[in-house]
Amino acid sequence: MKTGGQARRGKRVRAAVALATAGVVGITGCSGGKKKTPPRPLTMVDVGTAVTAVPLLHWTGSWKAYGQSLTLDLRAMGDGDAIGTVTDKGDSAQVIVVDGSRVFLKAGKAYWRHGDTKAADVARYAGRWVDEGSGVWGAALGDLSPRKLGSALKVSPVSDPWTPAPPTQTTTPLPTPSDVPSGAARFIPDDSQSLPAGTFWASASSPHTLVAYTGVGLPGEKEDYDPPVKQSTLSVRAGSVQDARAAYTELAAQARTLPKTMVIESGFSTDFNVDNVDLPSHCRSGNCHIKVTGHNQSDEHRSVQASVDVTVYGSRSMSGGSEKAVGDCVAKLPLAAPGKTVHGSCNVTDPRVDRFWNSVPGSFIKIAYWDEHHVISNISEQEAFDPTPLLTELTTRANNPPAGQPAPSHTP
Repeated sequence: MKTGGQARRGKRVRAAVALATAGVVGITGCSGGKKKTPPRPLTMVDVGTAVTAVPLLHWTGSWKAYGQSLTLDLRAMGDGDAIGTVTDKGDSAQVIVVDGSRVFLKAGKAYWRHGDTKAADVARYAGRWVDEGSGVWGAALGDLSPRKLGSALKVSPVSDPWTPAPPTQTTTPLPTPSDVPSGAARFIPDDSQSLPAGTFWASASSPHTLVAYTGVGLPGEKEDYDPPVKQSTLSVRAGSVQDARAAYTELAAQARTLPKTMVIESGFSTDFNVDNVDLPSHCRSGNCHIKVTGHNQSDEHRSVQASVDVTVYGSRSMSGGSEKAVGDCVAKLPLAAPGKTVHGSCNVTDPRVDRFWNSVPGSFIKIAYWDEHHVISNISEQEAFDPTPLLTELTTRANNPPAGQPAPSHTP
């Protein structure tokens, strides 16, 4: 009879070997008339340890996000450094990642026209390095580096190892990548694991590093929210110290071209706040001047320029009710440095203002009340950037690429 702990382990642990048992976990045979000790099963802890030890992981494959299909060719090193290309419908962008948290992308107009990038932003981004924050099309590419990914793959406790799935286990809905080697061990996490749903393949031969992943998200730690990345199909090959040194040298060369004023892809930025929208007491078409005040609330070195759409409503009662939209305008505020307040204005010229005013009763005195609704319609951001410290650090890493700890050999 199973105890509660054994039952839980039974759910989490997918025992047995996916393919080619002899190649993955060894065989039991006779030598000199003595029976060999049964081999220890390969676990994902072994795979994660092997991944952590390699100097470079070269990723190729694809994923879907926000209705777009993206392809990737990326060399990832250390704790979150990477260099490569992201391609959308044949249009490619150069991408570099530093320390897993800073992603810079450079592409032409054709690339930026994909998705929902506004025309003004396409012109602003094209041909320039753009600060993408921590990801590209929902993908945190820094998580694909050896140390970060290896740590994520080792999350299963040693007392409850995550072993390969049996051959009868249902595979991922996505097809097996064509370059998965024969005899590769196949791992499938269940819902209780802290990794995304999908299938991981590891090399049958020592040191059993990861060779492919298909599934939801990227092959790192599972996010607490529903990620935008879907249907990932990625192959990966381990690289040598020489490969990592070459990649770091290219990364440093690209970093030399980074500008001292970096454009930021704003997306859903909350760095700007509208403090006040001032309406005139007498609002007429062509004489309805709207004043807007706001401030840059970024706690970083980011300057923000915002456009604010203002819609004016007319009412015959101070308490509101029966309000009618009578016009709108866009106030384009000047560039605001971090923590600074800026002012802008716009004029409503809509004839509906006069029509509403003329509908207000009163032979001698007419009284109308004006209200407004505003929304930040566009934000453009830029930051002061000094590439010198980054170049120094990347040059140091090129001379001595981080390679992690040597992986202990798993002997079946």
